[in-house]
Amino acid sequence: MQNIIQLLPDALANQIAAGEVVQRPASVVKELMENAVDAGARRIDVLIKEAGKTLIQITDDGSGMSSADARMSFERHATSKIREEKDLFSIHTLGFRGEALASIAAVAQVRLRTRQHDAELGTDIEIAGSKLTKQEVCVCPAGTTLQIKNLFFNVPARRNFLRSNPVETRHILNEFTRIALSYPAITMTLTHNDTEVYHLLAGTMEERLILLLVEEYRGKLIPVEEKTGYLNVNGFIGDPSIYKLKRGEQFFFVNGRFIKSSYLHHAVSQVYHEFIPKDSFPFYVIFLEIDPVHVDINIHTTKTEVKFDDERTIYALLQSVVKQGMSGHHQVPELDLTDQSLKETIYSSTPPPASGEVTLGQFSSMPGRTSERIPSRQNWDNFYQPPKETVEEQKGKTEEAFTLIPFQRSSSIAEPTILEQLQNTYILTEREGKLYIIHQYLAHQRILYERFIHAYKEQPLDSQQLLFPQTYTYSPSEYTAIMEAESILARMGFEVKEFGPNTIAVYGTPTEIPLKKIGEIFDQIIADIQEVGATQVPMRFVEGIARAVSLRSAVTSGQNLSKIELTNIVQDLFKCEVPSLAPNGTPSFKVISTVELEEYFG
Repeated sequence: MQNIIQLLPDALANQIAAGEVVQRPASVVKELMENAVDAGARRIDVLIKEAGKTLIQITDDGSGMSSADARMSFERHATSKIREEKDLFSIHTLGFRGEALASIAAVAQVRLRTRQHDAELGTDIEIAGSKLTKQEVCVCPAGTTLQIKNLFFNVPARRNFLRSNPVETRHILNEFTRIALSYPAITMTLTHNDTEVYHLLAGTMEERLILLLVEEYRGKLIPVEEKTGYLNVNGFIGDPSIYKLKRGEQFFFVNGRFIKSSYLHHAVSQVYHEFIPKDSFPFYVIFLEIDPVHVDINIHTTKTEVKFDDERTIYALLQSVVKQGMSGHHQVPELDLTDQSLKETIYSSTPPPASGEVTLGQFSSMPGRTSERIPSRQNWDNFYQPPKETVEEQKGKTEEAFTLIPFQRSSSIAEPTILEQLQNTYILTEREGKLYIIHQYLAHQRILYERFIHAYKEQPLDSQQLLFPQTYTYSPSEYTAIMEAESILARMGFEVKEFGPNTIAVYGTPTEIPLKKIGEIFDQIIADIQEVGATQVPMRFVEGIARAVSLRSAVTSGQNLSKIELTNIVQDLFKCEVPSLAPNGTPSFKVISTVELEEYFG
C-alpha cells in the first residue's frame, strides 16, 4: 500500500501560513511597524505606493540586525522574543511568533537592508517567494529598511481578491493610526504615492491624538487615569459632544497592543448611554497595563483578540475610571467605591476568583443591569440632560420646508385621498377602501433610496449647483472613505471634488437635499463605509451608500408638510418596488381595512 501523507515543501508551507498572517497590504504594514517598535526605534517612516500593492517600505532607526540574524529572521518561527515555554506567559513585545517575515517573503519580493549601530557595514538581502536571491555586505544607515514589492505576485488568486486602492489605503491608515496612538514618543511618517499623509513628531498622547484624528477635538478630550496593584488605566475619553455615528474611534490597548473587545466597550458605552443619542458611539483611547501573566494574547493570529483571567474586575474598574473622568468634567454621579471586597480586589496584585458578580456600590459591573445605572442626586438642574427626542426630530422642527420632487417611475396608481397629517409624523390616507397610516420619515427614506438606486443603475440624477460650495475636512481615513464613493455619489447627483489635504468641496447636490443636511449626509456615508467597506459585490456597496444618503435626506418626524408634499410622498411611495418597507426593513405604513373597522364597532 502506498503512503499518501507527505511533508509540505517549506515554500508551500510558508504560502499557507501567509494566508493567515498576510491578509492584505495593511497586514504587512502592521507586522513591520510592530517589529520596528520592538527594535527600539525612535523614528519609523512608512512609504506605500498603489495602496501597498506595488510597494511597502518601512524604515526605522532601531537596533538593526547582524548578518546571521538578518538571514535567520526569514525562517519560520525564528524569533528573538521567546526562549522557553514560560516566556509565553510574560510577553512584553508586539511580535513574538516569528511568522511575519517568513510569511511576507513567501508571497512578495522582499529586500532587507539592516545595520547595527556599532557595526561599520550592514547586510543586504533579497528574497522572492521564499527563495533567497541575494545576500551581501552593504553600506546603509543604522537600523532596518524593508521593501515589500508586488505583494501576492506568485499567488494571483489572492491578489485578485484585494479591494480597490481607496479601500486598501483605508485599512493601512487604520493600522498606522493604531500603532501611532500607542507610541506617541516615536516620530512616525506615512507617505502614499509621494504625498505625505502624516508627519507625527514625538510628543504627548494628547498632541498625537489631535494630529491623528481631528483638530476639532482639541479641548474636548477628558483625561482618565487610575493605578492599582492589578491593573493601570490611563488615556482619554471624549466629551459627549463629539460622539460619532460609526464605530472606529474607540481604541483599547493592552500593554501597548491594540485589541478589540465588545465586553470592555460595553463598560465604557454604558457610561455614555445617558448622554449621547441612541446608536451612536463615544470616542475613547484607553490604555490598560497589566502583568502579562493575567492576559493571553496568543489566541488569534492577528493578536487583536485577548483573554483576561478576570474580565469582571477589569470591567468594573474600567467603568469606574470612565465615570470618574466624566464626573469631573460633566458632574456625572461618581462611583461609590465603598465595597471593601472590591477595593481589596482592585488595589491588590492578586485577582479574585472569576465566579460571582463584582459590584461597585450602587452600580452593577455586569452588562445588562440597568436599573441602578444612574442614582438619584441633588442639583440635577446642572446635570447634562440627554435629548428626549431623536436628532432627526430636533432638526426636523427647525429645518425649513422644501419641495418634494415627484418620483419618476411610471405608474397608473389612482390619486390618493389625503385625510390628515397626524402629529406632523403620520399621513392618513384612503386607498382602495382602506385606511393607510404612513410614517412620513420612513416612507420618504424608501422613496429616496429607490431613486438613488435607479440613478446608479439607469439614469443619473441631475445636480443642483450650490451658490456657495460647502467644504468639509476629515481625518485621512474618513477622507479616503468619501473618495472611495466619489463615482457613486456623482451618479446620485453629488458633485464632490478634492479641496486641499483631507478636505472635500461639495459643489452640487440632488435637488431635494437641504443645505443644512449635507454635512450629516457625508458623516453617515463615512459611518457606513468604515463599518462595512466596499464588498466584493459592487451593488451591495451602492445600496449602502443609497441607504446612508436617504437616511439623512428624508423629511423628519415632526416636520410639518404642505398638502402637495403629503400627496407627493403618498404617490411616490406606491410607485416604489417595495413600498411597505423602509431601507432598514422597518414597516413604512400600517393598513386598517373596512372589515377590521366594522368588526371593531360591532
